[in-house]
Amino acid sequence: MMPSKPLKILTIDGGGLQAISSLLILDKLLDTIAKNNKVPCGKPRPCDVFDVIAGIGAGGWLAILLGRFHMDITTCLSEWYKITNRIEPRSRTEEIRMRAFHHCYFNPNRLVEQIDSLTKVYSTGQFLFDDRASEVRTRHVFVAALRSNASGYNLFRTYEIPGDAKLPKRLLEGPETPHLFKISSAFGVTGAAKYFSPPWDERMSKSGRTFFNDNKYPKPHNITELALDEVWGLYGTEVPLSIIVNIGPGLPSKTDVKQIAQRFSWGTSQPIEIRQTIQESIDPAPNGLSVKFPQDVLDQEPARIPGGKKQLAMTRNNTVGSIKGRAVGKKLKRHETEIEEDIRRKLNNIYKGGGNLYYRLAPEVAPQGTARNDSSAPGVTMDATLEFLSLPVVAIKIDEIAQRIPEVMVPA
Repeated sequence: MMPSKPLKILTIDGGGLQAISSLLILDKLLDTIAKNNKVPCGKPRPCDVFDVIAGIGAGGWLAILLGRFHMDITTCLSEWYKITNRIEPRSRTEEIRMRAFHHCYFNPNRLVEQIDSLTKVYSTGQFLFDDRASEVRTRHVFVAALRSNASGYNLFRTYEIPGDAKLPKRLLEGPETPHLFKISSAFGVTGAAKYFSPPWDERMSKSGRTFFNDNKYPKPHNITELALDEVWGLYGTEVPLSIIVNIGPGLPSKTDVKQIAQRFSWGTSQPIEIRQTIQESIDPAPNGLSVKFPQDVLDQEPARIPGGKKQLAMTRNNTVGSIKGRAVGKKLKRHETEIEEDIRRKLNNIYKGGGNLYYRLAPEVAPQGTARNDSSAPGVTMDATLEFLSLPVVAIKIDEIAQRIPEVMVPA
């Protein structure tokens, strides 16, 4: 069934163990929405505003906490601290053991234990499918995970794919028994990433046993493109869209990537790969960045791809506006500005002027010292995020987004 109102979509990036910045940015946006809508009982929750919430990595964790647990920002931030405190190494000995034998930061078993405990505290039930979705605006929540061979993504959803989905072949594969898929497993699979946790395996509906690990970290993932494909797969390209908001902490700093790669590659026999990760896997750092506030460079709109480049061939509308012949591996080599351009190009191919529906709220680079675990430097993250939010171009974007959201579902 076609939605009765244009859809509002929220997508949340990963970028290591970073969530504080994303939550602060989202909090500012919700404050502005509440003010514009004169909400009588305080600011709305994300699940009161958006129809779809999707994420990957730590952004996937936030998507579940906000969209499946129906948390407000304050509660989500509190639970983020508890999660990161639970999974970080408890001793120097444990840290060395994880580095030497697993080449990663945290033990996913403790992540599963923490999330299983959380489901009991909030009485959500242990499974990802949401029986309470009718109580809020958000009806679709999903997290994405990159397969270990980087051949593609799979999705883990809070909802069943309907039999009347308009473009079912465009819907990415899910787990073998989706109605029995646990919330804690969704955290584990979307959070699996090089240097952070070991590969995670699940039985998928068609592929059988599949391993997941973001071996391309810190390359950015286009979670927004996955969300658009999901919506079009469910409802077709005629579905009306109101707004698409992408929020993230920014790419890890070059220094952080170097330190993380060196720290968690200890004992491996792949020095060339490590050097490539350090030198080639992130966008070049802009000149003159402050150590504490690297996002100061965002006093103007990000540079666009030069207009002189050859126009990329597009597929037909019934194939959801993608660029021809671009495999996942090639997509993962894109810089953030290229991703933004591709999203707008894709929207324009489906809707007249559709590129104007997309907004990205994220600093270009995360503050140094936060990528491995921003809970270890919350003050640095907060200062940098407040600096980012004070930029005129960011304030203008937030106001424009709020104006596009003329009504919210007020919780009972």
